[in-house]
Amino acid sequence: MDQNLLTSDPPRTPHRSSRATPRLGGAMRDIGLGVLSMVAMAAIYVPLGLFSFFHWMVASGVLFTALWCMPRRWWPWLFAGAILARMINGAFMGASSGDPGPFLQYWPGPLQFVLDNMLEPLLIASGVLLLQRWRVFPKDPMSLDSMARIHLATAVSALAVVVKDVAYVLVDGRIGDVRLDSIVDAEPVMGPGIWATLAAFALKNFLGNFIGCILIAPLGAWISNPAHYSPSKPILSSAIRYLLPTMVLYLLLSLSRPGSNLGELLRLLLMVAVVLFALRHGWRGAAISVLVASIAIAVEENVGLPVYTPIRLQMFVAITGAMALLFGAAVDDMRRGVALLRQANAEAAALTAKLHASALRNLQAEERERRRLAADLHDEFGQNLTALQTHLKLAQRDFVESGRTAVVDNLLELTRNMRRNIGSVLESLRPAALDELGLYASIERGQIRRLVEEAGLEFDAHLEGDARLLSMLAPVHRHAAYRVVQEAVTNVVRHARASRCEVRLRINLRNDALWLFIHVRDDGIGGADGMRANHGLTNILDRVVALSGSMKLADMHPGLRLHTLIRQPFAEFE
Repeated sequence: MDQNLLTSDPPRTPHRSSRATPRLGGAMRDIGLGVLSMVAMAAIYVPLGLFSFFHWMVASGVLFTALWCMPRRWWPWLFAGAILARMINGAFMGASSGDPGPFLQYWPGPLQFVLDNMLEPLLIASGVLLLQRWRVFPKDPMSLDSMARIHLATAVSALAVVVKDVAYVLVDGRIGDVRLDSIVDAEPVMGPGIWATLAAFALKNFLGNFIGCILIAPLGAWISNPAHYSPSKPILSSAIRYLLPTMVLYLLLSLSRPGSNLGELLRLLLMVAVVLFALRHGWRGAAISVLVASIAIAVEENVGLPVYTPIRLQMFVAITGAMALLFGAAVDDMRRGVALLRQANAEAAALTAKLHASALRNLQAEERERRRLAADLHDEFGQNLTALQTHLKLAQRDFVESGRTAVVDNLLELTRNMRRNIGSVLESLRPAALDELGLYASIERGQIRRLVEEAGLEFDAHLEGDARLLSMLAPVHRHAAYRVVQEAVTNVVRHARASRCEVRLRINLRNDALWLFIHVRDDGIGGADGMRANHGLTNILDRVVALSGSMKLADMHPGLRLHTLIRQPFAEFE
């Protein structure tokens, strides 16, 4: 038994260890990556929290974007990094102010510490959770709808932070004194009084957090989606060549006359530059142009002599940035729509070409079958009828001598009728005059004229254009044109109740293709709507469409006009 234990235990022990080792290694790797993300967040958040572009909270935008771009399992580490950075910034500000607070050298008490440090990262995550609920992710293609939802989500995060900031001020209990003035950092814009000052403070913080988020979140979406990398080089190149010199010129002009009304005009021109860049490069161009413009405005506002209150300046940046991003997203949507439309048109053109080729092959197969049937009828029935007629003539004397002349005469008449009928069938299958005389002559002097005149109608045929081009028509196009005239004239004879029928052909060379126009007109009762369902017109339309043509039918009062076009590409010339 001991031996069995000795031989059976060792294989199980390494097996359990092999399972535990990868799990432990994966956990240690996750912890290491989490600590690294926390340190990175703190390292980015600390300087941004101290400067914050002076009037907009870019640190909040960095945290919002990081939460949006990273999986939720990394959120605790990001929260920890942001809280650590805020604690470091608080201690630094307390030490630099010379008036440290009683709690951790900056805050008045534990409640203020929690409100100022612990809650803000969690409140910023509210907008990110809303984006995830709407299924708007940074790796997805950016559309106008998703950009609008990003703006709404950033506004929700900014509003949640502002509620916390107002609660902090109320808990601190020092509204209206110098301490509040140092927090507000702005003159009241809504009238005198504590509540007006508090409202100005809330509006300023809301705009600052909102701007910080809309400045950074589009850049995060840009970086997160590899599909956005391919057009990045021309955008960055245009920014360096055109956008940066514009911003430098803006700073030089605005700082040359600080405090003047020139700054207002320059800001309007700056907004125009942002919009033009968004029009050129879409929402990515808007993202980079708004970021550069905000930096230029912040530098101008804090280096030069301020003209506006911070709130008015924030509103300018917020409105310009939001509208530029939405406009850029709309431009990208339009471009994607145009690209899809072009692709659909190309696919439709390719499908049309395939259908045309298929219809043309069917038409060619029909003509081949007509030719075969005509040859078979001519060879078989024609020869048999000739032989029958010959035998009847040889036997005619015998029938006459036996007094049965009427019988042989009836048989001979029957054979002649059969020959005429077969000739008509052969003419309908493959007009001999078409090959012997050509298209126009076969219409003007052939079976079509006889059909009209036998019906008691006046017939006119005209040819316009270069008659030599008719010889360049391929057999399938020539036969199709003849069939079109034949069907149209047959409809006139059978249904129009007309006294006159006119056929006009016009042929010319356009865009490396032969264009053959066929007009058939009568002076009958008209009725184009009723004729459109006619089987003969359906045959005409099928032939014309197969040859990349078109057909129009119109009432002429009196009469009806059939206008058809047959096109033969240059590549199909004989």
